[in-house]
Amino acid sequence: MAMSSEKEVFLKEFGEDYGYRNSSRNIDQIRAMEFKRLEGVVYLDHAGATLHSESQLEAVLKELNSTVYGNPHSQSSCSMSSNDCVQKARQQVLEFFNASPREYSCIFTSGATAALKLVGETFPWCSESSFMYTMENHNSVLGIREYLCFYQQHAMNSIISHIWPYISAFSSCAFSLSKAKTLA
Repeated sequence: MAMSSEKEVFLKEFGEDYGYRNSSRNIDQIRAMEFKRLEGVVYLDHAGATLHSESQLEAVLKELNSTVYGNPHSQSSCSMSSNDCVQKARQQVLEFFNASPREYSCIFTSGATAALKLVGETFPWCSESSFMYTMENHNSVLGIREYLCFYQQHAMNSIISHIWPYISAFSSCAFSLSKAKTLA
């Protein structure tokens, strides 16, 4: 297959950083062998849903055809097998990040939205909390603001309910003083 002139120009400038440096196959070979369905397609949504390779699909199919998995929250042997897989995956994630299971938990969620919701719901918000985010981010990041606003609103309501008698007394006193000055 002949290389396009645009790709030749690209490789002259960025070839050193193109693909996977220490791989036995270059990115074009990987694409041709593992992602045949992408012929003539440009797929850019890897942040939302990266594609599975053919070898991954084959490995999963082989596993599913040879093993029975059950609900990991049940007690049957099939369920215990599922639970073991989940626990092993959690351990691998913690090891990858060099995180001690005594200090950290690995929680699998259905996606970014569920994960960000979990962070917003469980973060220990306090009156000194602030939340900063970039102008460009996942929509659900903006949803975390609502948890902070909710907490700060409750904190503000709590503060106001504790000081309201003083504010009320002060405003009554201030009103009386201003009324007295105009009458004098």
